Amino acid sequence: MPLPLVDRSLQQIEQRIRRKVEAIKDVKGIRHVTVRLSAKRLDVDVHVFLEGNLSSEDTHRIAFEIKKEVRTQYPNARISVDTEPVKSERESIWKAVKDAADGAPGSRGGHNIHIQTVDGKLYVDLHLEVSANMTVKQAHNVADEVEKRIKAINSDVAGVTVHIESASDRISKELTGVETELEAYIEDVAKRFPEIKCASDIRIRTFGDIIHVVLKCRFDPKLTIKEAHEVSSKFESDIKKAYPKIARIDIHEEPD
Repeated sequence: MPLPLVDRSLQQIEQRIRRKVEAIKDVKGIRHVTVRLSAKRLDVDVHVFLEGNLSSEDTHRIAFEIKKEVRTQYPNARISVDTEPVKSERESIWKAVKDAADGAPGSRGGHNIHIQTVDGKLYVDLHLEVSANMTVKQAHNVADEVEKRIKAINSDVAGVTVHIESASDRISKELTGVETELEAYIEDVAKRFPEIKCASDIRIRTFGDIIHVVLKCRFDPKLTIKEAHEVSSKFESDIKKAYPKIARIDIHEEPD
C-alpha cells in the first residue's frame, strides 16, 4: 500500500526514494533527490548517473523505470528524472587537477592542463596564474602547494610540472569562465602552426558537461586541401588533449 504523507517529513521521503532508485541495476549513482509538497501533490526531482555509452532508448527506459519505482510508493507524485553520463576516469582526474589548481591559496586559476600516461603513471603539466605583484618565492610557494594537492588526488600521479604566469586582475576575472579560457587557449595553440594565419570567430557551445567548438582558420593560400586538413587535425588534437570534455570541433578552413 502507498505510504501516507501525514507525519512523514520531506527528508524521510527523499531518503526512501533514494533507496528505491539506488536499487535499480542501471543507476550508477545519484546526484540529488529533491521533494517538494505542492498543494496535495509531491513534486519529485531525481538526478542520476548512468553509463556514458547508453543509447537514448535505454536512457528513456531507465528514466521510466525510476518513475515507476517512485510511483509504487507515491502514485500521485509528479516526477522529473534527469540523467547524466558517468565521467571517465581521465575526465575526473582532469577536473580534480583543475579544482586543485584553482583552489590553492594565492592561485588565480589553472589552465592549459595536459595529462599523459606513461607506463601506467600519470604526468600532469599545467599553467598557473598568480598575481603579478607576487615575489618569485611567493609564486613558487603557490606552485608547490598546487603540486602537493595534485599528487594527493591519485597515487598514480608521478610527476607535476607547473608553469607560473603572472596575471592582471582583468585577465584573472576573464579566466574564471571556461569559455573565455578555452577561447584564449585555442588562439594560443593556433600560433604554434605557421600554416594557420589566423583563428577567429570562435564559438563555444556547452550542453551540460559536453563542449562543442566552432571556429574559422585562415590558411596559407598555397596549401593544398589535404595539407590544410592535416594541420586542422593536429590543431584539433592539441586542443582536445588540454580539454578532454570537448566532444566536437568544427574548423572552417579559408584562404588568407
